[in-house]
Amino acid sequence: MKTRATARVVATAAVLLLGASACTTSNYEGGARDTLTILTHYANDPLKSGLQEMVDEWNAANPDLQVETQAVSFDELLQTITVRQTGGEAPDIVHAYSLWGGQLAEANVLAEVPEDVAQDVRDNYSPAAVGSVTVDDRIVGYPTEVQTYGLYYNKRLLAEAGYDAPPSSWEELEEIAAATTKRDDSGNIEVAGFGLTSGWDSAVVHPWVSLLQSAGGRYMNEDGTATAFDSPEGRAALELEKRMIDDGVADPAIDVLKSFPSGTTAMTINAGWWIGSLKTTMGDDYEDIGVAEIPGPEVGDTGSMAYGYFAGVNSRSERQDDAWEFLKWLNGEKGDNGATRMGSFQFSLGTIPGRMADSEALAGTIDDPNFDPFVAALEYAAPEPNGRNGQEMKSSLQGSIEAVWTGQQTVEEALAAAAAAADAALSEG
Repeated sequence: MKTRATARVVATAAVLLLGASACTTSNYEGGARDTLTILTHYANDPLKSGLQEMVDEWNAANPDLQVETQAVSFDELLQTITVRQTGGEAPDIVHAYSLWGGQLAEANVLAEVPEDVAQDVRDNYSPAAVGSVTVDDRIVGYPTEVQTYGLYYNKRLLAEAGYDAPPSSWEELEEIAAATTKRDDSGNIEVAGFGLTSGWDSAVVHPWVSLLQSAGGRYMNEDGTATAFDSPEGRAALELEKRMIDDGVADPAIDVLKSFPSGTTAMTINAGWWIGSLKTTMGDDYEDIGVAEIPGPEVGDTGSMAYGYFAGVNSRSERQDDAWEFLKWLNGEKGDNGATRMGSFQFSLGTIPGRMADSEALAGTIDDPNFDPFVAALEYAAPEPNGRNGQEMKSSLQGSIEAVWTGQQTVEEALAAAAAAADAALSEG
């Protein structure tokens, strides 16, 4: 997930960024020198330096309108936006987690998006990306990246257990998880067949929502006014996770972010950003890693969750038109490689760009089939709900899922309680 994405980097970064920056035009015709500020969580490299390189390009071509980057850690970003908004130090542009879109819109942080920008997003971005920046049927900003989920698996561990392909159904998932699990003489897990991560809201909720969708279920109802996850499909997905824990093939106490790259977890569900991290961590051993679309109860069923980040203009900015010109330059203008600057930058980090033409233009620049399942999921992944109390809903659901994992609640009790809390939060919003 992007909240831990600072470790991601691939060797193609410099090539892609140079290709994107070959064209340095803009529509800005400024007068006196002015400065725009953009607040983001890109506080560490390669994110920080990559964004700054693009900003430096703009600044060199637009001496009368300079852009200044301001960065904090992801954990501090929402609070920083809120404090600065009320304290009179609001940035002109906010780069935020899509989950917060509804909260920021409700608080009047986000300016209205120009119609040409809104239409560009609707027409040229993937369904998952559009969903991530849509609040109450209106676009709130440019999608800068979108993440979907897939099933990571260790090909070597599967082969040692007699399997030459990843599971294509839940039955096969459980079968392969059992076959790849190894224990020492004391019964302790040496290799976990499947990895579940606790203590981190996205790592708990997003894989379960992906399984929910693969079973034909929904997180929210069609108009987004109420939850829909307390359903037969939702219960089946959580029962699957609980069953693997009870069968001893999964243990939420294991740190999957360490155990999977070390070869001691055979399969797990995670987002596409992890590819870059695994390449860096594993080196040559990365060749053991495969990624498949997340299977459902029956062969042919698939599911995934989508979330992302977006750049929007602050309603308190005195330079809103200038801010949108910069964002259109960053997210809409194509370079010599046929992709936008933001698309090239995100792709260089192992992130799938939300703009479909960017993915098409850059598809031939990297030879890794593990990206394919994440691209495929852009067409069907369920966008993370981003209503007024989206974070509250997510935190409540995390606690309920973990209560099932630890045996504190039954599946029925947990999902009923989570749905009641989420629906109450929705009614408050």
